[in-house]
Amino acid sequence: MAKINFTNKTDNQTSELAEIYKVTAANVNEIKTSVNALYDTLGGFAFYEDATTETTPIQVTADTWVDLTNDKAGSGTLTTYKPSYITGDLWDSATNTIDLDEIANGKVVVVRTDFEYTADSSNQHVDARLYFPDISKELHFLHADLGSEHGAHHYVNTIQFYVDSNIQTSDVKIQFQSSGSGDLKVNGFMITILSF
Repeated sequence: MAKINFTNKTDNQTSELAEIYKVTAANVNEIKTSVNALYDTLGGFAFYEDATTETTPIQVTADTWVDLTNDKAGSGTLTTYKPSYITGDLWDSATNTIDLDEIANGKVVVVRTDFEYTADSSNQHVDARLYFPDISKELHFLHADLGSEHGAHHYVNTIQFYVDSNIQTSDVKIQFQSSGSGDLKVNGFMITILSF
């Protein structure tokens, strides 16, 4: 379904209608406004694939939260299905945040993260979270003990939150922490906006 747009049309046949059947320009504009308002409430999604960390992984220092980065330059990046009211992107690669600037209060944001962590040593504990700088709050979505394994570990997790004015100024960070050091590669983030 697409928004309604008016273009000039010509018709070589005219006929007189009874007053009761006539539609005025005001009627049509009211219909257009109503349909377009519904269209503007629809949700959508974008997938952002990273390219940089494939060759230059994020260095993780023990017991320190690190921001996950995503340059959106991977060949799998797909923004075709973003909500119609989003003119920019849902991920800001300059600040490495989920960009809430164009998302109205009350929308639900679903975030799927896909990354790989290679620990430098065994027996590490890892955590990941969404961090909201405006209110110093966090939503944890990963807690794992690596045990004696210290090779590559692939994590795909999904978490959701709702948007309100308290979290819109500084947007939302995706962060990772481990009890030891290692390297982290971001595969991609899928950001979905739900409307009700």
